[in-house]
Amino acid sequence: MPNFRHVILDRDGVLNAEAPGGFVTDPEQFQWLSNVLDGLALLSRAGIRLSVATNQSCVGRGIIDAAALDRVHKKMTVEAALWGVHFDGIYVCPHAPDAGCRCRKPLPGLLESAIHESGIAASETVFIGDAATDLQCARAAGITPWLVRTGKGKNTEATLGRGEIPRVKGPDLRIFDDVLQAGNAVISEKKPKKGETL
Repeated sequence: MPNFRHVILDRDGVLNAEAPGGFVTDPEQFQWLSNVLDGLALLSRAGIRLSVATNQSCVGRGIIDAAALDRVHKKMTVEAALWGVHFDGIYVCPHAPDAGCRCRKPLPGLLESAIHESGIAASETVFIGDAATDLQCARAAGITPWLVRTGKGKNTEATLGRGEIPRVKGPDLRIFDDVLQAGNAVISEKKPKKGETL
């Protein structure tokens, strides 16, 4: 099994509940899902690098501006820090779907940036998401895709079962109930370096 040193996570539906209108437009709308902070804290204590990669077309669509999105992420990072969790990077595609960018998932731009800036190889990186585009993005970036059943995850799992998401399946694609369960899997398979204790 890979020795993962870097975990990249989708945001909406993985870290936080999706907002009723489809977009988190205000910090007060950002609500952590159950067990997520426990899972992130577990990974942080084990020395795993954490990043976030998220499509936020609400900016490109003119629903909110970049400053408002920054305020949402400020709340996220401040609350995570109370649990001892630090994100090495928050990678955002702000573009509308028709903008023709390279960073909107399922294209790999966000993950490639996260991998490059972390200095950790793609083979030691896993991307945890809840949507088909997350799995496709991970494959395009050459990293391991994991699915959680939160957010869109149960529907994505059903779609996978019907074979409707091409070029995603593989022995490394695993499915977990939530970030805590996935985090436990990362820790249980982590091989300590010489002189390191877990």
